Amino acid sequence: MPIYIFRNPKTDEIFEELVSFAEADNPVILEDGTECYRIPFFENPPFMVNKNAEVWSKDSAYVKKLKPKYVKTRSGHRIRYDPTKHC
Repeated sequence: MPIYIFRNPKTDEIFEELVSFAEADNPVILEDGTECYRIPFFENPPFMVNKNAEVWSKDSAYVKKLKPKYVKTRSGHRIRYDPTKHC
């Protein structure tokens, strides 16, 4: 059974639910009686790619945790990583 993404119309909360293929188009009914409809994949993709940002500017905490010696810029140049300069 696949996982689908639904939206609660009252709170605007987005949540995932395990639903069978046959019931994928049916709304999920919550405990309070709210009907939540499925969000199509193309309206809410699981990732967004920003090709105009460097890797250290997207998630600086993750890059610091990895402690790389070198990083590659968007232009393809390999430069020495400096956590004071790149984050």
